[in-house]
Amino acid sequence: MEKVAIIEMNENNIKLLILNVKAGGFYNVFDKIVENVKLGSSIASEGLIPSAKVNETLTVLKLFRKVCDTNKVEKVFAIATSFVKEAKNQKSFFDEIYNNTSFSFTILSMEEEIKTIYSGVINYIDVPKGVLIDIEPTRTYLVHYNRRTILTIHTIDIGSSTLADMFINMPQSAEKTKRMEQTFVEKLMEIEFLKTLDPETLFVGAGANILSIAKLAKRASHYPLEIDNNYVLKKEVFDAVLSKVESLDIDKVSKLKGISEERADTLLGAMCILKALISYKNLQSLSVSSNGIEDGLIYNYVVPEINEKPLSDMLTYALDNIRLFYDKELSNTQNVYNLAIILFKQLKVMHKLPRSYVKALRIASSMYDCGTRVGFENHPAYSFEIIVNSKLNGIGHRDLLLAGFACKLQNQDNISLAEWVKYKDILTEEDLDAVRKLGVIINLAASLDRSRTANVMDVCCDILGDSIIMKTIVKEDATFDIRQGMKIGPDFKRIFKKYLQII
Repeated sequence: MEKVAIIEMNENNIKLLILNVKAGGFYNVFDKIVENVKLGSSIASEGLIPSAKVNETLTVLKLFRKVCDTNKVEKVFAIATSFVKEAKNQKSFFDEIYNNTSFSFTILSMEEEIKTIYSGVINYIDVPKGVLIDIEPTRTYLVHYNRRTILTIHTIDIGSSTLADMFINMPQSAEKTKRMEQTFVEKLMEIEFLKTLDPETLFVGAGANILSIAKLAKRASHYPLEIDNNYVLKKEVFDAVLSKVESLDIDKVSKLKGISEERADTLLGAMCILKALISYKNLQSLSVSSNGIEDGLIYNYVVPEINEKPLSDMLTYALDNIRLFYDKELSNTQNVYNLAIILFKQLKVMHKLPRSYVKALRIASSMYDCGTRVGFENHPAYSFEIIVNSKLNGIGHRDLLLAGFACKLQNQDNISLAEWVKYKDILTEEDLDAVRKLGVIINLAASLDRSRTANVMDVCCDILGDSIIMKTIVKEDATFDIRQGMKIGPDFKRIFKKYLQII
């Protein structure tokens, strides 16, 4: 395992990310430090990086150097985004950084920056055909893609700050919002590819401004999950939030929970840009990505093999990544996963669940014992929070919840109606029946590999009246595993209404 660091210098802050990296393109984040150093505004106003900002940057990077040395980081990728190219003293600035810290920065072009953002988003969100919008302070990026291939990149030289500055002397009001929106609609009307999108094309929002809007929307709608990635922002919720924000003074906007002070004055600008897109394309919803340039830098520099061979199955990669970093010695999660999929197919006549539940089953069975990281006794009870808060590629909130409940319901008593009702806007009554069945299937799969030897290789089921005969195909004597499997009989009868016999 190798320790690798990424330093990202952007308009508003400097970040240090330390990762543990393993062969095959697998990684996990070990540490993250973010220091707010506003270089972008200085460059925009003065055309160069003033000495005070140079000194502030050096102080931060010297600290990052110590952190890297303390953690025995073997490789550092230092990246600056395209904004710094506008500084007249950029060369002397980076020379001084190198002389004081030995960090050698690569400066991205604007196109490289956009592609890096896209790389971070596309590997985590399951929208195969779409348009990505990222609202930055001084510009807005639009990326049209299909099946992981970029078709068009378009940059609009208006961002959240620049749009806000255009109307800075106008008091907060619905009229101001309307004029800001119309200003950006006029820019959108100039973009050719937006005029010819097919109906299957979806829109994805990324970046700090989109995340701020999403946080406000979730709070306004009492959304039950704190997860940003793959959150679906609905038009009616967005409109309600915009109506509230446009009526507030800037100092009151900064007090909204989830909004940082450095973005408070430009929040309305970002919302008007998004409103313009929603109005122009008559969008009813927009998917939110919490990933962006930071994740793209990981894929482009730390594990470039992922981009060289794009993730055709994002979920498999994510589960393999978790297995590699978190599974204990003698882990049998792969065995349980294999048996769970076999049982799902063999019991199809009984459970009658559509294939849409297979994704949740894959997650839950692959992480069936993740709760043991907290404690062994009734470890499925702890698995829900672990699964729901795992960073799984390409998984929507509904599938995360289904997987969490399915894993938790290896013990059928691990749920209350009050807990289920909390997610009533995402899950249905049919889903409750489904996760109970999936919980039994996962528990049975785990029991049939209780010896952790993959002794039970396959099963074949025969339904006879009020009983089901489960014939095991084994490598050697499987008395122990079969005995453990039979202990699931009472739950099996309770959920599937049939007696279980394993031979």
